[in-house]
Amino acid sequence: MVTTSVKTDTVVSVKDLKTYFYTEDGVVPVIDGVSFDVRKGETLAIVGESGSGKSVTSLSIMRLIPTPPGKIVNGDILFQNESLLEKSDKEMRQIRGNKISMIFQEPMTSLNPVYKVGDQISESIMLHQKASKKEATAEALNLLNLVGIPEPERRLNQYPHELSGGMRQRVMIAMALAGRPDLLIADEPTTALDVTIQNQILQLMKDLKAKRDMSIVLITHDLGVVAEMADRVVVMYGGQVVEQGDIFTIFEAPKHPYTEGLLRSMPTAAKKNGKLYAIEGTVPNPLHFPVGCRFAERCEYAKDLCRQEMPQIQNLSEDEVVRCWKYTDRWEA
Repeated sequence: MVTTSVKTDTVVSVKDLKTYFYTEDGVVPVIDGVSFDVRKGETLAIVGESGSGKSVTSLSIMRLIPTPPGKIVNGDILFQNESLLEKSDKEMRQIRGNKISMIFQEPMTSLNPVYKVGDQISESIMLHQKASKKEATAEALNLLNLVGIPEPERRLNQYPHELSGGMRQRVMIAMALAGRPDLLIADEPTTALDVTIQNQILQLMKDLKAKRDMSIVLITHDLGVVAEMADRVVVMYGGQVVEQGDIFTIFEAPKHPYTEGLLRSMPTAAKKNGKLYAIEGTVPNPLHFPVGCRFAERCEYAKDLCRQEMPQIQNLSEDEVVRCWKYTDRWEA
């Protein structure tokens, strides 16, 4: 495990989390021993390719894993020093929206198409703040103002399909803020948006974090977004954390070969006339993870040791960890 105790400024501490899915084909260890902390007022980015386990990690924190087939089989998730895994379903419903909120990458799948935007936000406010209909409508208007939606009075009476993608995403952020959460989980919040709107949404999240003193967990595969938003980064591969560190260390001195590959894959002005680098191969099927390092078959540094034994997490400093044989005594043996 990365951490053995919860620091006083820690909002969420994920400890040796294992979330498995039980299918007809076998047991799928989608999350396999993940540990990290989220501190008060920071943005922690979780990055990795599709299939690395990012979204299932966020759903595990929210206790929204579909059961069956999914199940959290090991570890703990501490929120403000209390175990979320020991909470009843009723207690979790009180926590979701009030203390922990989540926004998703495609708001049209989260907003109800047959209800007006104002009614959906007001319902969330009435549920979480025990407000009257009149109070909730007034607060919904305030939230639409807060997230920068033009003509908020008119938008309250519109349906989701009448709004642009960027405005729908702002509505989702407004709903997520209705309970004044301490933690906001944003799962690929800008993927479906064009670049200009994407930048506006990211700036909005940064402004709201400062105003509300929230912590943010940002799930993304886009390292450009990470550079813009994050204080610290967790890199996931094959359901495991392979590297973790502050934003400067990750970008300037990455330790894991997978992190190196992700950074080399980023488009830059210097590469505009050349071919973009791509990591060869694909993320392994979680039904058939290799015995050794899960990245070994795609790694240019891999040795027999890497293919034969799973490397354990190495603590390089208080804030920097890596899962790689290169940083052990056995590498040169």
